[in-house]
This record gives sequence, structure tokens and C-alpha cells, in this order.
Amino acid sequence: MEQPPSISLYERTEDDTSALGDGIAKLSVDQIDDHPTEVSLFDEEEEEEKVSESKTSKYAYSENANLAEENDLLKKQKKKHVEPKKFELRPYQLELAERALRGDNCVIIAPTGSGKTHVAIRIIQHHLEKLERGKKIVFIVDKNNLANQQSERIEEYLKCRLKVISGDIQREVECVQDWDSLLPHYDVFVSTAQMLLNAINDPEQNVCLESFCLFIFDECHHCGRKHPFQRIVDKYVDTRLDRNGDKSRLPQVVGFTASLGVGKVNALDNAVEHLKTFLAIMDADCLVTVQRNKQDLATHVNNPKQYIVSVPGRRIDDFGTRIKILMSRTEDYLVYTGVGTVDRIAIRPPSIKGDIQYTSWLEGTLRKAQAKLQDPDMARTLFTIRQLLEIYNNALIHYTHARAIDALNFIKDEVEKFPNISKYTEIERKVKSVLEDEYMTLEASALDHGRTSENPLLEKLKEIIISTYAEEPNMRAIVFVRTRIMTECLVNWMEDTEELQHIKAQKYTGAKASISEGGMERHEQVSALELFRDGEYKVIMATTVAEEGLDIKECNLVVRYDYAGSPVAMMQARGRGRAKNSRFYILASADKCVAEKEQANVTIEPLMEAAMKQLQRLIELDSYTFQVQKQGCQRQMKRERELETYQQQSKVTVPNYSIYNLSCLKCNAFLCTSNDIRKILNHHYGCIRQDLKYRVVCTRFDQPKYPGEDIEMGVGRVDCSGRGCGVKLGTIALYEGIYFPILNIKALKIAKGTMKGDTLKKWGMVEKYFTVQDMTEYDMEYLSKSDRLIEWAN
Repeated sequence: MEQPPSISLYERTEDDTSALGDGIAKLSVDQIDDHPTEVSLFDEEEEEEKVSESKTSKYAYSENANLAEENDLLKKQKKKHVEPKKFELRPYQLELAERALRGDNCVIIAPTGSGKTHVAIRIIQHHLEKLERGKKIVFIVDKNNLANQQSERIEEYLKCRLKVISGDIQREVECVQDWDSLLPHYDVFVSTAQMLLNAINDPEQNVCLESFCLFIFDECHHCGRKHPFQRIVDKYVDTRLDRNGDKSRLPQVVGFTASLGVGKVNALDNAVEHLKTFLAIMDADCLVTVQRNKQDLATHVNNPKQYIVSVPGRRIDDFGTRIKILMSRTEDYLVYTGVGTVDRIAIRPPSIKGDIQYTSWLEGTLRKAQAKLQDPDMARTLFTIRQLLEIYNNALIHYTHARAIDALNFIKDEVEKFPNISKYTEIERKVKSVLEDEYMTLEASALDHGRTSENPLLEKLKEIIISTYAEEPNMRAIVFVRTRIMTECLVNWMEDTEELQHIKAQKYTGAKASISEGGMERHEQVSALELFRDGEYKVIMATTVAEEGLDIKECNLVVRYDYAGSPVAMMQARGRGRAKNSRFYILASADKCVAEKEQANVTIEPLMEAAMKQLQRLIELDSYTFQVQKQGCQRQMKRERELETYQQQSKVTVPNYSIYNLSCLKCNAFLCTSNDIRKILNHHYGCIRQDLKYRVVCTRFDQPKYPGEDIEMGVGRVDCSGRGCGVKLGTIALYEGIYFPILNIKALKIAKGTMKGDTLKKWGMVEKYFTVQDMTEYDMEYLSKSDRLIEWAN
């Protein structure tokens, strides 16, 4: 095996990193929890995309737009000459479609692989046959990668004017047109929920609920608090309640899912209440499952055999021990930063390293305490210590799931991103020398299997893949992992493992992150799946983005690799095993209680089945009472929404124009004031202070990371030049011909007068201190006549 190159602490790369963001919507009677309970620093579902779909520039496109659009047009021209396939629903599928074909709002629950999309197509077909004048149909999906897949299925069986609208397509393929200009030309839309919500909320677009006759929500279990699914149905329910229950001019609502879960309850009555609340949210009159044709369903739906395998830790763990010693030695220098004087907890790190608790201490306690330090040298010293501890902690997490060499390479790559500067504090030099002293020993430990055992998780995964391949050489396997970086680690591991080299593997990750952060472009996703279907690749290492909707009928092996999730997520992942005699493995570290959590998920399934049956009986016996209870629940939720809106508006109507200083979190160097920040396109926070350019270094990239007509993001990067700091402060955007520094709030310290200082995770949280004004025409006119805001260093 090739040895890693020696490490350098003082080299710098231009790798662009992004902040983490929010992303998990939860709901239990009021909030449905259909997402994993564990959180990781590198959680795929939690990472904030640089240009969020909710704020996608109206005319976003990539440099390959013309070619991609040309290819799409060619595909559409070919499809025009192909007659749609004829299809007949199986008896159980006809049963699932009955209530929807009668016009009822309903939630349809059926196992993965049962052909729910065919049922949806039949409902769409029914609406097309009786399409009201001017009314349109929308098939609503949660993720971008599902939009194309579902549209292809619809076009395969129905001859209709269909348009796909998703963030990926708008960014990479074509310019976005307003929905009101598209509505006259298409009958069926396949859209991500956020794109539809944007259109409904945009007063400039003539789009309203009455524009549509049918909403189909794919994977409707995502309909949770603040999720775009729920925000759409909230508008629907509020409109109906305002009309005294009349929904004659509103679209029919149909939801599809394999499981609704039961929230966080474990009693039957509470589970039933949970389902009632969900039906109220969806304004569903009934919960539809297969009852008369269960035998037919069992005949056609494959149910993978499930195995939960608890895997012990490494027998010999020298590398892990040395990483922990390295962390402890680094922690010892915290007392020299003075951070204990502003927060005593900050110098008491958690005893267990390489887990969520330690990550929270780094990102929360230590980072907050750093903002309170007044001495610039102490602040930058603490910043460096926290940065190194974060690298070591994440390397330890990687080491738990992958090889020692993967963790070592991660440390090397991250440290090489450190600014190349000459001025260091004495403590910084000592902290960095700790790693330099230990690196050769770490390297030797990583490469010597006598000192560090192979990862038992990898050994078990190898055993499963090899045995499956021996039984079925034409196998297809999907291995679900928690992070993008882990997909690359496992692909590299298979390529480096002699027994697995003949079984080709490929990664499959989301398209929201940049390529440098492990993301994939849409065409790369499509290509990866095609090669997987064709058997060119036998194994896909995928993040949770592929847990839902990925339909590969040849797939006979699914593995969830050492992370626990909700019962719904478990069922969705298991459902990717479509082939006969397929298997579903959950590999779980014995020391992380993953196996116990997944076993608990298994026990939830019977409770969910019992709750659904009981609710169906209640509705059948007394539909009137159910409708009364449903409307009562809806009115209560509407009042809560109105109260929340009122409270938000109250904050907005009294803007806080207090002026705060914004400084570099690492070195305390002043950058600008809160009055110098402007919101661009309601999302990007740009600095308009003319003399900022003398406090920063701006580096231009060869091409923007996120091109667009309205705004180009990632044109370059901004680094602090104060006191030889060199830390990354943000990126650069090109807007209306002006280059704006877009500062990352996580890199800033907020202070005013005697206030000790604070740091926040996202710009939306600054309202507790000050109000950021929108960019105005006056601002743009003034800036166009002034000196430019940045000076390029290259």
C-alpha cells in the first residue's frame, strides 16, 4: 500500500469549505420524527448547500447549460415518437387507487417495491381524462434526484405535456421560467416541493392553489414542521378553513409513503393520535392500505431478509489510542489561552472523544467562549487549538468507520489547508509541534496491522459482499453511509483490497454540495445509476440521499453501515432491495448502541401496523366524528401558525438598528460594522464597507462555483489579513457587475461596547442583536460610482 506523503503544517490550499446548516424537520403528535436520531458533524442531511434551493437564483445555470439543454431536447424529441406503454394495475394496486379515483383526499401506504408510482400514474391518468379547464397536476417530490426518475416513469406510460422543475435542473440545465408562463403549456409538472412553494409564495407569479386540480406528494412522511411539504399543505388547509370547509375549487391531495412511523411514542393510543394528527395535516379523509388483496400483494412484493449484526471494536487499537493522546496533549494548552476565565466549562472537554458530545463541545462551548476573549493573541491561539481538536475528533470518527490510513490522510489534508503565514504565537507553535512530533508515529501505527487491527466493520462488510458475489455474480449492492467523505473512503477501500478489486464500486452522493466537498453533479448521478443498472458497477456507496425512491430492480443486497435512524428511514433503506432473495444488513458498532436502536426500530413496525388498523376501523365506524376531530385539530394548528407569524412580524416591525462590531473570530481584527451588511436577493449577506479590502486578502477562482444570471456565487474567497491571521472569512459574489465579499457568520465575532462577544451559526440568528437591511437601488447606485469593494491578490 502506498504510504502517505509527509505532513506540512504551513502549506495552504484553496479548498473551499462550507458551513453546516440546519436541515432536519421533526414532528411528534405536533411533530413527526422521520429522520435519524443521531447527528454527525458530516451529516449528509444536515449540510447546508451553498445556494439553497429555496433561494435559487431565478435564472441559475451552469457553463454546460447549452449542451445539457440540447441533450434534453433530443431526448424529448425521441420520446414524441414513442407511444406510451400500456399498463394494468394489479388487484392490490387497484384497491390502493379506489378512494383517490373517487376524489377523496387520502394518504396511501404500501410497501416499497409495490408499485406506488403506478398507482399515482393511474390517478394522474384519471385527472387527465377529466381535466378541468386550465387546471394542472403536480407530482411533488422531496429531493432533486427523484424528480427526473418519477417524470420518466410518468412519460413511459402517459402521453401528456410534462415539465420537470427542480433546483438541480434549474442550476445545471436551463434558465428558470416563471410558473405562470409555463402553466398554459403543460398539463403535468414534476416538481420539488421547495420550487412549488417558491412559486406560490412569489407575488410576482400568478400561481395559486386554484391553478391545480391534483397534488400528489411522493414520500409524504416528510410532511413535518417547516418542511416544504407541510408549508404547501398548510396553505391548502388555511384556505379551506377560511372558506368554511369548502374545497370545491382546491386541488385533490394524495400522499404516498411506505411508512408514517409513530413519532416518539410506544403506546397504541398515542400512536393512533399521531396518525390522526398526520391525516389532519394532509387534510386526508382516510388512510388507505391493502386489505382485500393481501395475498396478491405478498406475491408481488419482495421482503428482504433482515439481519442486525453487532460488530466489536478493533482488537488492537494503537492508532486510536495515539489520536486520543494527541488530543489530550493539545487540550492541555487550553489553560494558556485564558479561556477558563470567561467560561470554566470550556477548559473541561468531554472524556469520550470521537463522538457527538465532543463535537458539540467544540462547536458550541469552546467556540462561544472564544468570542469572549479580548486578547488577540489568546483568541487566535484558542482558534488554532479548537481547529486542530476538530480535525483530530473528526479523524477519530473516520477511523471508527474506515481504515487508520483514511483517518491519517484526513488529518494531513485538513492541516495542509492551514494558512501559510509566518507569524504564530508561542503556544500555537507548541500545539502544532505536538502533531509534528507524533505524525511519524501515527503513520507507522496506521500502516502496521500488528499495532492497529483492520477495522472489524470493514472485515464484515467484505465478508458480506464476497459471499453475495459468490452466490450471484450479477449482484447489485447498495451500502448506505452517513457522510459523503465515507463514500469515498469505502470506494478507495474496495479498490485497495485485493479480494474486492474485481467488484467495481462507485459513490452516489447529493448534488447540493460542491465537487470539492464530495458532491456530484446531476449528470454524474444519472451516469452512476445507469452504470449500476447495467452492471458496470456492482456496488454503490451512497449517502442517505438515495434511501428513498432509488429503484434498481436487480439490487439484491442493501447494507446500512453503522448509523441508526428512525423506523421510517430503516424501512426506506431496506426497500431498496428489490430483487428476489435480497438481503438487508445493518452493521452496527457494538460500543455505540446502534444495534440496540435499530432493534427498537424493528419493534416499532408492529405498533405502527396496529395503529393503522385501529384508525381505519375508527374512520369506518364513525367518519363524522373523525372529520370533526380533524377540523378541530386543523383549526388549532392554524391558530398556532397565526400566532407564530404574528410574533415574527412583531420582530420585523421594530427593526433593531443598533450598531455592532464584526471582527475576525480567530484574531479579533476589526472587519466592519453590522450597518455595513446588506442582504442580496434576500439570502446572501454582503459587506459594502469600502475599506474592508485593506483588512482582507481576496483570491479569484478560475470559474465561479455556482454560476447564475442574477448572481454568481463562489467567484473567489476572502481571507483575513489581520495580524498574519489568514483564516477564511467567506466567499465572493458577482452581483449587478459588482464583486461583493460574502462573509461567513461562523467566522465572525459580534461585539458592542462592554459586551464580551458572541458568535452565531447562521445569519438568520443575528436578529437577536441587529437587523440586516436589504440591498437597495440607492446602495447599488452609490457602489457603482465608488471604488470597488475588493482588490484581487492574484
